[in-house]
Amino acid sequence: MNSIFAPSVIITLFLTSSFFVSAAEDEVAKLANKVTVVKESDMWLRVTVPFNLVSHPRMTSSGNSRPTSVSDAYNPEFINNLKVKVYLCFANEYNMKLFRAQKLPDSQFYQYYSSEITFNCVKVDRATKNAHFLFPSLIAERDGFLSSYVNLVGYAVQISAEGLKLEMSNDIAFEKYRDENILEKFLEQAVNNSAKNEGILVPAYKVSANYLDATGIPNLTESR
Repeated sequence: MNSIFAPSVIITLFLTSSFFVSAAEDEVAKLANKVTVVKESDMWLRVTVPFNLVSHPRMTSSGNSRPTSVSDAYNPEFINNLKVKVYLCFANEYNMKLFRAQKLPDSQFYQYYSSEITFNCVKVDRATKNAHFLFPSLIAERDGFLSSYVNLVGYAVQISAEGLKLEMSNDIAFEKYRDENILEKFLEQAVNNSAKNEGILVPAYKVSANYLDATGIPNLTESR
């Protein structure tokens, strides 16, 4: 798995997924802002997923349980094994122009990409954290969705801890749609169709050490 380990951590914490309880939207994690895609260089587009950790999953309004043994102990100021996965959707505008006369629906030209980073340990301090990914500029230019700006059709973000999905209110964006059913359908398409483009969108730290900031350093033995 793509993995980051926060360097400030000096103790080993233990918890299992059985401790987690359902939490309301944005009660544990939330997106701090929209996912952005900008041209980083001639080689890369930079994808940034800004997020906040509001509380520990065991300290929510529906939980607040206490450990009953040493093996169950946890530090509420840190979350273990936090995964941030992003799905991106671009339209192949080159093909859209090529087949314009056929008047095909735009969805025929959508291309989906995904990547994931695992933080072995993240501090719960409400400060905005960023999960950075990189996308090859050459592919964006080839398919026509990079000109003076990057044309992003939509995105979806999934954040989980210890195998439990953390519910967020603004985790899916698809053009100007707000209908819940349409957004869920978009997510379904992203999940089903991104596998064919696996490996194109990558965690930024695997390309450049400049992304090894205060959020942590990679555990290369667990990187994918």
